Amino acid sequence: MDANGDCPHSINNAGPRVLVALDGSLASLAALRYAVDEARRREACLHAIRVLPGAGALPGLDDGDEFFSLLRKGAWISFREALGYVPTDVEVSVLVARGEPGPALVDLADREDDLLVLGRGDVGLLGRWRGTATSCYCVAHGRCPVLIVPLPAHLRSLYRSRVRRRDLDRLLHG
Repeated sequence: MDANGDCPHSINNAGPRVLVALDGSLASLAALRYAVDEARRREACLHAIRVLPGAGALPGLDDGDEFFSLLRKGAWISFREALGYVPTDVEVSVLVARGEPGPALVDLADREDDLLVLGRGDVGLLGRWRGTATSCYCVAHGRCPVLIVPLPAHLRSLYRSRVRRRDLDRLLHG
């Protein structure tokens, strides 16, 4: 990792890759846990991706801007929330992509031997439609296998009860 906590390797590195989409939801944390295990199993590089929605999202900012650094730091925090640590036995990188989530993810997961991992939660009609649209787009247009990880049953009720994220740790760990 470099001084910013980012992996210096680009997403275009050689070898097997597991790409996981992170949006800060419980579903994306479940997907991250699965993606880490899958990267270990495949001896692959793990690329955690935050997508900044919108075709021309913040066109005046370059990827080195502090805003993008904060988004990358948020992705690193997702590792701690999902696993309690950032794995050291898997090569990990964090990337912030711009654009609509489905097309952005498909563009990044562009090799036949890639694995794209997405989380699927139960967040109500609008969230379900948006998440389903991204998943459906990736499955329909992806050039690699796409794995949709469901939210574990014991966490689905937390989505429905609209428990805030800061309360999750208290609920899970007493």
